[in-house]
Amino acid sequence: MNIFRDVIEGVVSKVEGTLCALIVGVDGIIIDRFINPDKENAALNYEMLAAEYTSLLKKALHTAADVEVGALQEVTIFTEQLGFLIRLITDEYFLMIVLEPGGNFGRGRYELRKARVVLEKEFEL
Repeated sequence: MNIFRDVIEGVVSKVEGTLCALIVGVDGIIIDRFINPDKENAALNYEMLAAEYTSLLKKALHTAADVEVGALQEVTIFTEQLGFLIRLITDEYFLMIVLEPGGNFGRGRYELRKARVVLEKEFEL
């Protein structure tokens, strides 16, 4: 039983329009991933996406600390082709889902919050 895989597979199955879910370290390395088998896209380089959005996330973490507005919890990014929802699990790890246009953004946010609760306990061990 792989709790990481079970959680991210559950998120992908519950959120319409999700291409994949990733658990990523703040160093940009993917810890685990689940790609929706019905929506595989060979053109997407998930390693590069994780690495590049990690650098953006680090900037947002530092900005939140610099302006003293509290710890960053979530980042949402929409491009012409994809949407990205990122939820911090701990200071060192985050959960990211990639949505196709029209994907269920609200349900994605909800499922990420639920997944964070489960995964946070796993990372404490």
